[in-house]
Amino acid sequence: MRGRLTGLLATGVLMALVALVLNACGGGASGAGGSGGGEHHQQAKVRPLPEEKALRPGEYHSEEFKPPLSFHVGKGWRTSSDLTEAPDRLIIAEGKEVKGFLNLLIFRNVHEVYDSQKHKWVEVNSSKEIVSWFQHHPYHKAEKPQSVMVGGVKGVQFDYVLAEDSPEDAVKSFRYSDGLVASVDSGTNNQGLILDVKGQMVSITIGSATSEFDEFLPKAQKVVDTVKWGGS
Repeated sequence: MRGRLTGLLATGVLMALVALVLNACGGGASGAGGSGGGEHHQQAKVRPLPEEKALRPGEYHSEEFKPPLSFHVGKGWRTSSDLTEAPDRLIIAEGKEVKGFLNLLIFRNVHEVYDSQKHKWVEVNSSKEIVSWFQHHPYHKAEKPQSVMVGGVKGVQFDYVLAEDSPEDAVKSFRYSDGLVASVDSGTNNQGLILDVKGQMVSITIGSATSEFDEFLPKAQKVVDTVKWGGS
């Protein structure tokens, strides 16, 4: 027993010496040269999104939203109890409320859109149908779709606003599985990105008050550029 204990202590001393040498050479997890250890260290920092809390800069992953994704945020982003994550919705906000609107980055996987001409909810089953709905909506003013890539997945993107001749200041757009309804509001600018991710439709919306949009767009785009789908 005594011999075994002595052996374990010797092994511990040896490992400690090795660790000291690695750290001195910059080969540890925090060293500039430790690519393998650094990668493991970064993966350990990926966190689930907290509720009602400012987000520390770093990488976060979805818990409920499908398809699963992760992304990296800088300073200034937060979650809200009013914008809780769901299987078909993940929303984060940046900055303070301006003119009643928040700067929002919204990930959606929904299958119901509102038909303003027939005044009813209709089902959509492909990304092409959602794009067509946006482009032909009587109260949306949408630009021509352009190619985009998000997390290695091809899709399209376009800016859109509520048309000036809209009979309402807020026109219903999507309906989530828990009954919450999203709308396109007067006084806001939006960019939509539509993708097919592993057989599932995903729409990403970058939206804010019109006066804030040009400043907010590149901040939100930085987050979108870090998106990884699933375990990628």
